Amino acid sequence: MTKASDDFQTIAANLPYGGAPLPGVVTAGQPAAADFARLATAGCTTVLDLCAPEEPRGFDEPAAVTAAGLAYVNLPVRSYTPDDSLFDQVRAVLRDEARRPLLFHCRSANRVGGLLLPYLMLDQGLSQDEAVAIAVQVGLRNGDLARAALAYVARRRAAEPR
Repeated sequence: MTKASDDFQTIAANLPYGGAPLPGVVTAGQPAAADFARLATAGCTTVLDLCAPEEPRGFDEPAAVTAAGLAYVNLPVRSYTPDDSLFDQVRAVLRDEARRPLLFHCRSANRVGGLLLPYLMLDQGLSQDEAVAIAVQVGLRNGDLARAALAYVARRRAAEPR
């Protein structure tokens, strides 16, 4: 590991609900404005934010992220039953190696865990039990969101050519 990746992991551990479920991916609840500069210094390149723009943060997150020199991607999750398009968009960002290291966050990491679940199963090849355990470890607490994520996985698998 490089010094920057060590720093990235250390910063992740100090974020609210911080976790590091995958190489180059840190998950968290809502970071403070000052965290973005520290993340950039540690090698982070992208912030994937699942919060709706109208959710209170106490600061202008897109401005803080861009001021730190990071790319900002906002894919708001406004429901515990996101549509397939939102799951697809999150998976596309997570699959894009050029966006790593990245911070993947919402207010409490609950939505992060739910939207990470399909990526873990469909793109990383984890079993449902393994993926759910990681999703819960990084913050998933809502049963409706977990069911929506697993239903999305089932739909995507059913659509795959056999």
